[in-house]
Amino acid sequence: MTNPSRAKSTTEKELDAAVANEIKDSIKISMLENKVDMATVAERLTNMGRAITEQGLRNKISKSKHQTTWYFDLMKAIKGN
Repeated sequence: MTNPSRAKSTTEKELDAAVANEIKDSIKISMLENKVDMATVAERLTNMGRAITEQGLRNKISKSKHQTTWYFDLMKAIKGN
């Protein structure tokens, strides 16, 4: 078993960057398909208990450093669930 605190390899960093771009694209596509903007999604997330501003949402999506549970709540907010 490998040590979880070890530094990431170049390959792992490249894979992370590629997946981050795919996630950003997926979010943008979902927003377009559901005809919602960042302000609406931020408001819906806040109403769900995940308080965030429109700018905070933009930053969080652009950095792609969010947890999986947050991503699923984001998708619910985009879809209006």
